[in-house]
Amino acid sequence: MREPPRLKAAPDWAAAAQLLIDGCAHAADAAERAALLERLCWSLGDQLYPAFLNVLCVVAEQGTPAAQAAVAEALVDALRSGRLPAGRRAAWGASRLAESPRGMALGPLEYLCAWYAEPHGVDAPSAARFDRALLALLNLVSQSPGARALYAARLQALAEQPLDGTLSRSARAALQALAAAWRSGGPQAAVDAVLGSFGGSGLRALAPAALR
Repeated sequence: MREPPRLKAAPDWAAAAQLLIDGCAHAADAAERAALLERLCWSLGDQLYPAFLNVLCVVAEQGTPAAQAAVAEALVDALRSGRLPAGRRAAWGASRLAESPRGMALGPLEYLCAWYAEPHGVDAPSAARFDRALLALLNLVSQSPGARALYAARLQALAEQPLDGTLSRSARAALQALAAAWRSGGPQAAVDAVLGSFGGSGLRALAPAALR
């Protein structure tokens, strides 16, 4: 029986983030940047998609402005081409992805909100880690006004589309609050709106951002 994919005991997140930055910065054009993100997520697979979110968080918190801009621009290209790197989650209430073949593919922000909202999700992030990771991802995407506008529209559309079992009611409410607050305010206002929709507030951890 083939062993499921697993992360190393101590992944080198900084090295992975640098590889992503270098690839985005030196890509020839928009199509190549989008393809780079797509290949990275395909190589990780759904089970390790949170690792991709970790890499984005490291870029957001430790990257230079130029590094953040390069990755944000790649996300813009992916959004515009409909190739946003996504991970597939089990339908709400299912314990494993295998139990839910209809699971929707979710991009970084919506995946993080759905992961936190699902109370029985495996390895779900703590409130403090969710708070910090969400702020990091929002700060990264907000490096590009185009990406911010496109992504906010995407989140609103996801919140309003007919239920398919992937997103819980609380996750949809969080996405709607996120989209509205992000359009009218900055990343912090959006984080506060999401936490308010969940009925609480997070505490920013002092350690580097990580979801596990």
